[in-house]
Amino acid sequence: MYQKFINGDWISTGDTTEVIDPATGQQVDKVVLGTVEDVNRAVEAAQQAVRIRKWRENGVLRAEFLWCWADRIKQDRHRLATLLTRENGKVMAEAEREILATVDTLKFAAGQARQLEGRSLTLGSGMYGEVIPEPLGVVGFIIPWNWPVLLLVRELAPALAAGNSAIIKPALLAPLTVLEICRDLPDTVVVPRGLIHVIPGEGVPIGEAIVSHRHVAAVSFTGSTQTGQRIGELAARGIKKVLLELGGKSSSIIFPDAPLERMIPVLVQGMYGSSGQNCMAASRILVHDAIYNAVRDKLVETIASLRVGPGLAADTTMGPLITEHQVAVSQEAVNAGVRDGGRVLIGGQRMTGGVLKDGFFFAPTLIENVPCTSSMVQHEIFGPVVSLERFQDEDAAITFANSTAYGLVSSVWTRDHDRAVRVARQLETGTVWINTYQKTFAEAESGGMKSSGLGRSRGKAGLYEYTELKNVVSEVL
Repeated sequence: MYQKFINGDWISTGDTTEVIDPATGQQVDKVVLGTVEDVNRAVEAAQQAVRIRKWRENGVLRAEFLWCWADRIKQDRHRLATLLTRENGKVMAEAEREILATVDTLKFAAGQARQLEGRSLTLGSGMYGEVIPEPLGVVGFIIPWNWPVLLLVRELAPALAAGNSAIIKPALLAPLTVLEICRDLPDTVVVPRGLIHVIPGEGVPIGEAIVSHRHVAAVSFTGSTQTGQRIGELAARGIKKVLLELGGKSSSIIFPDAPLERMIPVLVQGMYGSSGQNCMAASRILVHDAIYNAVRDKLVETIASLRVGPGLAADTTMGPLITEHQVAVSQEAVNAGVRDGGRVLIGGQRMTGGVLKDGFFFAPTLIENVPCTSSMVQHEIFGPVVSLERFQDEDAAITFANSTAYGLVSSVWTRDHDRAVRVARQLETGTVWINTYQKTFAEAESGGMKSSGLGRSRGKAGLYEYTELKNVVSEVL
């Protein structure tokens, strides 16, 4: 049984809930649930920790802590990836990539911990100023289940590098690997005791207790747009900073001169990686009329070669959905697309039988002729259901791509670099990939536009999101 982690202690008292393997429907383990009282106790300890000057002002200490934590996770990567696959369902190769990306993120943040820069100013005769980045204080992290480890550490690592402390609420559908990496916190580096806390629980009451606590200075949330709106409303009451990475409905625009042989496998992975349960999933494929039939046929052929099964099986290329509910959501999306005139090219239904009989499996699905106004095109599905759409010219492609409320990521496929850059500049998304997909780097900022979020992760901006700038002005007497 997995315990909650508060003020340096693993605590087993409290109600428990099961964590289910989505490939089998069987219990992986149980986890102890937190309470509002746990949140209050954790915030008090985190407040004390972040006030310790040795932590706030010593970038070398913070760098050493993050680097050592990365090394311990790397040494434990196979066991962590196996647990992640069991609780989340993703294929082992993807779980291993997530753990290694987590290691890289921690090591990048370790370097950033020693590079927090302010600036000095000469403001007049005998008048000088300093602009100093300082930690925000206690930061709350509310984490999704689809990439639970990386999406936590992507935010937590720069927050710690900047000198903050953390209250973490993992998603109850996949909390175990998050708790497990906290067992790997380095004990060779002396840091404040109450620096990190992990409190599993539902959004109500635990998530809302974190967001609403008067001593939580900022909240980082990755998840649905609807939940992000609620968090924003609660945080506004306390004038708190919020960082939100929310939903997506990502378009990939394919021009006649696209490098098809290279593109198809990359794009199919972007469509059905994590079984489509990814805010960055390539869920809309926009193809120029001139090559529409060729792209459609090649996509169907490649999708048909995907092997759906348990994530731990060596030959599986797409795993299950996380719950029965997500299966139903995917089926309704297909039904809506068909009702609106769409034609299912492949997939479109739940998969059962053999090793799939007890799990939450849905066939990788591609539907054409769905109008842009359909709910299937306009709304995030979080499942392996993709629309195939056609366009006649560049302006139409841009209009179609920008037609949803979301603005997280997109991609452009063409050998014409001038066109690629011209289109990329007009797409209303925080990230645009040219002739590639889902390439993210710790060095480069990412985040959403429109209803896909606020703030930026990664890179230099991602570090400074977790600081407050203080202006100190002095006059020589």
